[in-house]
Amino acid sequence: MSSITVSDSERTDARISAETILRCGLPQHAEREFSVTFDYPPIPVDWSACDLNTYDGAPDSATRNQVGRGRTAEAALLDLLDILDDDAAGAA
Repeated sequence: MSSITVSDSERTDARISAETILRCGLPQHAEREFSVTFDYPPIPVDWSACDLNTYDGAPDSATRNQVGRGRTAEAALLDLLDILDDDAAGAA
């Protein structure tokens, strides 16, 4: 699998397209569009990632726990992909 690279230098939001996901060898996630957001301190990790197609953030939402977190944008996205894969495996 290729690495997913998102620049941390901007300290802004980034959208990860299906084309990027496919280039990284992750076809199981190609139908998704991801958002990676820089979280300003005092959040204990710097970046969070969510699936723009399913995450709504509501307390009663089935996807409320599907937020990846990490010290870099890439780490947050990879954490989210692990969460999505675990959820899919649990549903199967």
